Order: sequence, then structure tokens, then C-alpha cells
Amino acid sequence: MRIFDKFKKKTQINFEEIDSIAKAKEEYKKGNLEILYLMSPMFGGAEDDSNILYVPIGINKIKESYDNIIADLLEQDKVKSYTCNPEYKGKSCVPSKITITSGKDGQEVFKETINIW
Repeated sequence: MRIFDKFKKKTQINFEEIDSIAKAKEEYKKGNLEILYLMSPMFGGAEDDSNILYVPIGINKIKESYDNIIADLLEQDKVKSYTCNPEYKGKSCVPSKITITSGKDGQEVFKETINIW
């Protein structure tokens, strides 16, 4: 490795080109995307493909912080419901944003949107 190789600019991913789960998994294997569970396993979400999204590195940490807030609200009996809705642009399999909501008795108590790209 030459001394300046480590300073090379990393290739940017064009999320619009990731138009299949196979391509998303390939980018995950390369370390360019990470797994995000729609329904966190801490809330009983399955650890299988039906509950997995592929997102840019760092997005999962943001979602986990919101899930921890909801877990606290759940312990306080302030919420009973949970939804995580992804939205997409074009044919991309990488969500452009994710909206997390939680509530009780038909009333929304918590709502946050993570804008991804």
C-alpha cells in the first residue's frame, strides 16, 4: 500500500441504482449498507428477511435511539402501538426515509422521521 492510498476518496453509492434486494445485500457485504429491522427484535420483531431493510451506515443507530425512547414509554405504559413505515424513491430498495410512530388508545404519542437520502 502506498502512503497516500488511505486518503483516496471513497466511491459514493447511488441509492437509486440499488433496485433489488440482491444488490442491497451485495452493498451490505461490501460494508456500504447496514441492516435495519423494521420492528426491533426487542419488541418481538423477527430476525428474517421480511423484517429487514438495508440502509446507509449510521441510520440504524438513529433508529435504535428512537426505539429506546419508545421502550421507555412502553415501560411507563404510555404507548401500546408501534409502526415503522419506510418510503422509497423510484425503484430503489434503499428507503429514502423511515417514519416511526407509537401511540396508545388511538392517540399518537411519538412520531419521528429519519430522512435517509
